[in-house]
Amino acid sequence: MKMLKIFVASLMFFSLNSFADELSDISVKKLSNSNISIPTPSKVKDTSLSNPTNASKVVSQSPRADKAKELTVMVFINAKNNLEGAGLYNVNDMERVGSTDKVNIIAEFGRMNGQDGDVHDDGDWIGLRRYYITKDTDTKVVKSSVVFKKEGTGAYDMGDFKSAIDFVKWTKQNYPAKRYMLVLWDHGTGWLDPKREQAAESSTTKGISFDDETGNYIATDEIGKIVKEVGGVDILAYDACLMQMAEVLDEVKDYTKIVIGSEETVPGIGYPYSLFLDAITKNPTMSNEDIGRVVVSSFKQLYTYVKQPATLSAVRSDKVKKFNSLMSDFATAAMAADEIDALKKAKNDVMRFDILGEQTDPQKKLSFFGDVYNFADIVSTSISKNDEKSLNLRMKAEALKSFIKKDLVIATGSYGKDRAGRSMDLSYGVSVYLPPVDSRLTLDKIDGILQEPYSKFKFNADTKWFDFVKYLNDKTK
Repeated sequence: MKMLKIFVASLMFFSLNSFADELSDISVKKLSNSNISIPTPSKVKDTSLSNPTNASKVVSQSPRADKAKELTVMVFINAKNNLEGAGLYNVNDMERVGSTDKVNIIAEFGRMNGQDGDVHDDGDWIGLRRYYITKDTDTKVVKSSVVFKKEGTGAYDMGDFKSAIDFVKWTKQNYPAKRYMLVLWDHGTGWLDPKREQAAESSTTKGISFDDETGNYIATDEIGKIVKEVGGVDILAYDACLMQMAEVLDEVKDYTKIVIGSEETVPGIGYPYSLFLDAITKNPTMSNEDIGRVVVSSFKQLYTYVKQPATLSAVRSDKVKKFNSLMSDFATAAMAADEIDALKKAKNDVMRFDILGEQTDPQKKLSFFGDVYNFADIVSTSISKNDEKSLNLRMKAEALKSFIKKDLVIATGSYGKDRAGRSMDLSYGVSVYLPPVDSRLTLDKIDGILQEPYSKFKFNADTKWFDFVKYLNDKTK
């Protein structure tokens, strides 16, 4: 029980202290530029918008074009938590580029007062605002048009997946385009959906889009519901930690074309919006895959410049079904072959990601998120026998690796090493549930904090992956 409490209390990620103080020289002329300004959010209280009301109304609206634009970028920013300052920075960063006659940029921003990391910039308003992002050079104040708002405490639950559905449907109706890109912005924990009563009691327990005001968050299967109910989006991106996982991909694969996300935690700076939006607005007809490459490339450029370990990938949604089949084949072959030493080496050495935080898990021995390609590669190169079952395991591992690299993953971009000394280049694009190295964190304890057991996930129904997780855990202790 003590380990469980430690585990629940330790689900925290980089936030405002990840901002780099030393950067300057604002210049976003082209994607290859490396002079990226990242100002630290001010904490000077501004009361110019005091006494907010719970009014919900359309305030103003950018004139709709006679025909749909090339692309509408929608950013769902749940800053009702300790990332409020980061959210304000990111909106100001979007304003360095702004919407054009070919591209709409719409940001929904939710904020509150009284949480950890509370900042008081930009009028210190609370509630919800939707912005039609327009270009300006003021990096401290959001000057874009407010096109919709609900102001006041409790005005809007951004942890409710229906809120995201409402935002996307509203945006599609009011700012139509030939293609749509949706960014879900906030904390993230991959497929880990903690029991909501535990999440509400612990301000450090985060699901995707965790709302500190309501204690609610968007669960893994609800992400799938969002993209399904809105009629799909061309590109789904997660500006959130740990979301590029096999389990999450399976939920959204039928309603997206490209998915962008990180296997690892994302620093508080988040995405380099001005860099990739600048590239997109200059070439708005670029393909969905090229947009994925641009976002990944600009992300790598930012974190190389600030010298902070990070990784991002873009994958093809229409390849996920085949990927699932290859995962199932690999797991079946691994359980059939008598290659326990190879599996144990892979479990011990695989690139793992920071689900628990440095204080609790300094060497990531308790982490249960691992890179799929890297795991299969270690298994393949560690096989010791030449019998039929072992050769079949190697064949299945190599087939999985080849598919990830050539078909599933469009682009990866990484910088640096993690705190365990592993290169972030060992992040090949997709992670998955793997049992921890440290046996103190049992599979039962992990399942015990979940809203629903892992076996209920769509990915498990499609692959029977949990059978392999249990096998790997039992055979390699």
